Amino acid sequence: MTQELSHSDDAKVDADFVMDRQYAKRDYMNRLEFSSKGWMASNLNDHVSFESPTGRNFVMLSSLSDSRVITNCYEPGAADEMHCHPGSEHTFLVWSGKLHLRGIEDSEEITLEAGHFVQIRAGYYYQLHNPGPERAVYCQFQTVSSNPPKRGTVLFSESRRGKIAAEDVV
Repeated sequence: MTQELSHSDDAKVDADFVMDRQYAKRDYMNRLEFSSKGWMASNLNDHVSFESPTGRNFVMLSSLSDSRVITNCYEPGAADEMHCHPGSEHTFLVWSGKLHLRGIEDSEEITLEAGHFVQIRAGYYYQLHNPGPERAVYCQFQTVSSNPPKRGTVLFSESRRGKIAAEDVV
């Protein structure tokens, strides 16, 4: 089911779903170069899409019962909120551009370039940011839980630790 989302009188975004203001296209079957009972093949370069008013977009390339491959496309300066995925491990391979990644601990911060990757445990908080100056594409590999949690994404600001940290700032 595709939703047509209107964000202004002029701009419309075609997306299967919206998550944390990221616009996603899930209909991966039309993007496959090959599909059989046992495996799927696709070309990441053919499905890079920056069609999003937020500067962040992702396109699902394939999905099996326990894993997915997704392209994350970030304009220069685009960042998501500090968040975690309780039921899913994520690996991000920097395909092009740069990825600035930070966690909630003081020592958790790194900028990666094309060819580098980061692997993140399920339920661990992180934030992605494209420091620029060029557009960035990250190939995301994620696990899919056989018993998914109620919420696939939890913002740090909504967590107990995040609320305590916010109170300390005030």
